[in-house]
Amino acid sequence: MRVQLALFASLSQYLPEAAAEDRVSAHAQMVDLPDGTTVGQVITTLGLPDEPRIVFVNGRHAPDEHTLAEGDRLAIFPPVAGG
Repeated sequence: MRVQLALFASLSQYLPEAAAEDRVSAHAQMVDLPDGTTVGQVITTLGLPDEPRIVFVNGRHAPDEHTLAEGDRLAIFPPVAGG
């Protein structure tokens, strides 16, 4: 299945290399995943640091156990702070 993967800020360095046609933007690309892949499996496969993060699937908060579907947009952000 094809999923749009977007990694923001310091996490963008973990995006896998992609062909030009798979790039959506500087921080997002289309990736092929096996059917039934969960958010947590993507995080593990990418080797993201084991720290708090904010995860959205199709614009809604999603837990690591969420199973992705064809055409989903997975966006992962590092913790955000400020004032």
